[in-house]
Amino acid sequence: MVRAITALLFTSLHSFAGDNLITVKMQGTGTNITTKQAGSSNTTGIYCGLGSFDNTLVQNHNCDGATITVNVTGDSNQAYTQSVWSNHDGQTWITTVNGNSNYSVIDMDEDDNTSTIIQTGNDHQAWILGSGDDNVYKIEQDGESQYGKIISFADDSDIWITQEGSGDHNAYVYNYRSDNASTRLIQKGSGNKDADIFWYSGGDDGEVTLTQQGNGAHTSLMRFYTGDYDVTVVQKGATNKSYSATFNCTSNCNKTISITQQD
Repeated sequence: MVRAITALLFTSLHSFAGDNLITVKMQGTGTNITTKQAGSSNTTGIYCGLGSFDNTLVQNHNCDGATITVNVTGDSNQAYTQSVWSNHDGQTWITTVNGNSNYSVIDMDEDDNTSTIIQTGNDHQAWILGSGDDNVYKIEQDGESQYGKIISFADDSDIWITQEGSGDHNAYVYNYRSDNASTRLIQKGSGNKDADIFWYSGGDDGEVTLTQQGNGAHTSLMRFYTGDYDVTVVQKGATNKSYSATFNCTSNCNKTISITQQD
């Protein structure tokens, strides 16, 4: 087992083989953390102000301007990166994974932050949770049978999910109280594709662009409980296509909806 606990401004940690654990708890502005793990059944945990392994807090935390980079190679690994609310503006979180059956999570708070999960291989799961304003959330998955989920409580933010390759792909986006936010979701390749997008109260002036392309069934479910939104859906392929949407608006709302289904 490899275990590291640090509060340095810059550090780079490496571990190889299997059943390794990297834990980083840090505070301070302008922090740079890079971790690399190669092998199977490893776990990386990086916490800005929070130590989830033992539920302890780093007191008086401030992690503005941090850059957190996690690199994972191998199968059945887990990567967690997380910040605690307050004093976490201008951060960059990047998790890059190569292998199969890996699980990645970024939990990011406050404003002007960027979260990116890139997974190459089969049977991955990626989750991003974010709050604050002016944030960017990205999940990029290439391979067979991927699952991506983004939950946002952020105004003026951009959400991207791209899934390519064979097998069944599933993507889920949840927006709550997210004004002036955009969601772009692309699913391409053979195999079934399913995309669920929900926009709940307090999230006006939203924009959604969904593209599903290739063989396999195309399915999309959308729910909008907000006002003023633009929705564009394109489903292309020689197999069954299904699009279901609920658009609820209790007052004057401006809506633009475009649906294209094409063999």
